[in-house]
Amino acid sequence: MRSGTWRKRSIRGICLTATEYGNERELREHEESKKPEVGTFGMTLQTKKSLRDYLQLGALIYLSVWVSAPILAYGELYRLMAVLSVLLWSAVEITRHNNIFVKPTLYILVLYMFLLYTVPVIAMTDGVGLFKRNIQFYIMLFFLFVYASYARRDAIADLKPVVYLNIILFTVWSYTTYRGLLIDPHASRYVIKSNEEARQLTKMGVGGFAFIYSLLIYILGIMALLKKEKIKKGLWHPFSLFMIFSALFAGLVVLKAGYSLAVLLMLLSVVFYAFYSKNIIKNIILFLGMILIYIVIEHYMLDILYYLYNHVQEGAYRLKIRDAILSYSGNEVVGTVADRVERYLRSLNIFLDHPLLGNWNFAAIGKHSMVLDTFAQFGLFAGIALLYIVLKVPYDLYRRARSEKIFSLTVLLLIAALISVNNVSMLYGFMFYIFYPYIYYRLERSGSVEGFK
Repeated sequence: MRSGTWRKRSIRGICLTATEYGNERELREHEESKKPEVGTFGMTLQTKKSLRDYLQLGALIYLSVWVSAPILAYGELYRLMAVLSVLLWSAVEITRHNNIFVKPTLYILVLYMFLLYTVPVIAMTDGVGLFKRNIQFYIMLFFLFVYASYARRDAIADLKPVVYLNIILFTVWSYTTYRGLLIDPHASRYVIKSNEEARQLTKMGVGGFAFIYSLLIYILGIMALLKKEKIKKGLWHPFSLFMIFSALFAGLVVLKAGYSLAVLLMLLSVVFYAFYSKNIIKNIILFLGMILIYIVIEHYMLDILYYLYNHVQEGAYRLKIRDAILSYSGNEVVGTVADRVERYLRSLNIFLDHPLLGNWNFAAIGKHSMVLDTFAQFGLFAGIALLYIVLKVPYDLYRRARSEKIFSLTVLLLIAALISVNNVSMLYGFMFYIFYPYIYYRLERSGSVEGFK
């Protein structure tokens, strides 16, 4: 009796085991079929996108190209299409259940408060300049809304076509800008003057100061991608070779453009990112080495400057070298450096005279530093709000970074420097809130972006 019962239970147990195995296998296959497709570069791809996704992506693609492409800088049709792109993206966003306009994040809420104060002030004191003079700033802030929306939906991966298209185009604009600089070393400076000469230069594809300074973040992003792709694909893979060419050419444009501050920031950021180490001993050696180089350069600076002045061709760098020689010889800052310092001091003094609310006078401020000008024109609280709005996203990315802590720290410091020493640019919005977050995502994760909200 016991033997028969045992056989029945054994046969039943085998049958149950086979059934359970079959169920587990079906369940596993079902779960595998639900997983999102993984693309060529290890990115998670959504297999299904809605019409809203495609509409917003199309609007964002045009807007990103418009803010970066020199050939689209002038022309009412291009600007009208940019406005329509902003309206289209915003209209589609409003239809989303959890849209960023109605249910803002904290930094978007602070942005609302900032606009509620500054826009009426500008309208009262400089009605015509409300949009004419501030359109670059508002477009830059619009990209922050875009980032907040994609981050909330864990859809940073959807920015891939926008970013990779602009990587290709940045290489093209770097080439056209360099070609223009070969013709005239001051070409990038003439672009911002909004005259007929500027129009002709932009038709040639010559980028202005915003493009030159944006290349600093671009170079860091490409370096970070190369670091990752070299391990995965090898240095001689076509993707790696193209990235190397693009980064080197971008660096060459920065050197050729004649913006000494851009060159300095590029060298500092590249050295910091390339040589900073988790090993404290290596960092101490790097720090001491930089101090030693500084001491040597300081001691022989005049000799170096005179040598460079005698061997550099006529152009922007020769003038800057002359200014530096006069500065070291006479213990004062002169020339183009003097103009920049004077504008910084002007805004700083206005802020010190009107610390709480600012002077509300755009004409009086220095107009050479986004941060200092905001403090001077709108006061302490608006200035702090601006710093929070602009730096909140890059700071959060740095704080959450795991494998790319140094990269995110370098970009954070570089963004802080750019908004401190330069005027606002709508291209900064794309670089700060689309290009950099996607590169960060690309480096940190291969799945959904947890913690991006």
